[in-house]
Amino acid sequence: MALKPILMPQLGLTMEEGTFQGFLKGVGEAFRKGEPLFQVETDKALVAVEAEADGVLKEVLAEVGRTYPVGAVLGRYEEVKG
Repeated sequence: MALKPILMPQLGLTMEEGTFQGFLKGVGEAFRKGEPLFQVETDKALVAVEAEADGVLKEVLAEVGRTYPVGAVLGRYEEVKG
């Protein structure tokens, strides 16, 4: 099964980038839709971003503390059909 990207979200209308603060799951760990998956720091707040689907984290591409543009690939996951 093809891996799906985990993207830097646009958390506000004017947000163009965010600082990646880490995944809350390790590689190989499962997560559920709606569960906090990673954290992003914006100029206004630290936000826990929820998973969009059930899956297993397969690859971490982003570095903690680095700033990424909206839409950047932070990692990849394998979707799990429940």
